[in-house]
Amino acid sequence: MNIEDNNATATLYRKKLGETLKIKREEKGYSISDIIYMSGLSKSTVHKVESGDAKTIDSYINYAVSVEYQFATLADFKIKLIPIRILSPELRERSKLTQKIRQYIIQNNFLANGKTVAQIHDELIRLKQISATQVSSTGISGVMRNLSSDNIVKVGGKDGRKNLYVRVE
Repeated sequence: MNIEDNNATATLYRKKLGETLKIKREEKGYSISDIIYMSGLSKSTVHKVESGDAKTIDSYINYAVSVEYQFATLADFKIKLIPIRILSPELRERSKLTQKIRQYIIQNNFLANGKTVAQIHDELIRLKQISATQVSSTGISGVMRNLSSDNIVKVGGKDGRKNLYVRVE
C-alpha cells in the first residue's frame, strides 16, 4: 500500500462516516441548524462532515456526540488494515521488546528507585521474557531512549556513567 492508497482509504472512511452521521441526524429528526447549535460547528463544517470533506477528527466527534453516535471502526466499514509501510523484522522485534519492557518493567514499578539498562536486561532474563543472548543492552538502551522521548520514562540520575531510568509519574 502506498501513501495515495492510504489517503484514498482515509477519504473513504470520512465519506462513509459522514453519510452515517447524516443518516443518524435525519433519523433523530434534527435539522442542520440543530446540529450547529448542539455541536458548536459552523454550517459549512457540518456540510463538510456530512459529505466527508472535513479534515479534522474533532469535527466528526462533535457531530457524532450531537447525534449520540458511537464511532464505527475501520473494520466496520470494511477498510483493510494495512499500513503504508510494513515494519521490518528488526523493527517488529524492537516493538515486541518495547511491549515486554512496558509490561514487566514499567507497569510493575521495577523502575521505582531508578535502574540501569543492565539491570533492566537482567530483570527481563530473570522473568524469562528474553534469553541472555536474545537481546543486547544496546537494544534495551534504544527502547529506553524511545520511551524517554515518549515521556514514559526519564533519566532520574546516574550510576557512574550509566543512566538510571525511572518511570514518569
